[in-house]
Amino acid sequence: MYGAFGGAIAFMLAYNFIPALQTQAPFAVLSGASASVMAVAVATTILSPNYRLFPLLGGGLPLWVLTAVYIISDFLTVSISDSGTLITHIAGGVTGALFILAYKKGYDWGGWMNNFFDWATNLFNPNKPKKGTNIKEDLFYKSTGAPYSKTPNVTQVRIDNILDKINQQGYSQLTEEEKDLLKRAGKEGL
Repeated sequence: MYGAFGGAIAFMLAYNFIPALQTQAPFAVLSGASASVMAVAVATTILSPNYRLFPLLGGGLPLWVLTAVYIISDFLTVSISDSGTLITHIAGGVTGALFILAYKKGYDWGGWMNNFFDWATNLFNPNKPKKGTNIKEDLFYKSTGAPYSKTPNVTQVRIDNILDKINQQGYSQLTEEEKDLLKRAGKEGL
């Protein structure tokens, strides 16, 4: 959406303020979603340029290569007399780049749009999510403790190795993990 808006605004500004284009203004037509497509292509490439397409074909094709081919072919297929289309494509690409750069810095320009569409989707939904705490966010993203604790397996071989270490170096040389393992082995009766 922002790519389309950026392209449309650039189109209007170009035909109203660039003297060479003002003579073509009565005949200028803006149509299609090419500025939006350019914004998506540039934004996706900035977000993950080394993402591989077709990975089974010789290791894959990096996304930046595909985007470069798209941009070059796009600019080569637009005629020189249609400067407005070139301007909208460039503006769409710049808008997509600005969107992703702002997103990487923590500013989500599309947040309001996502919230609106969530609201519209759940407007008549009887099973809509309740307001308040988000369980997924509370359990996974705001958790302070580790999700699990690593406990080594208690095997007879492992216990024998620890006992040999005690005979050779003494109990004080054991690590905390080895001491805990000995305690668990005593409780389990190994």
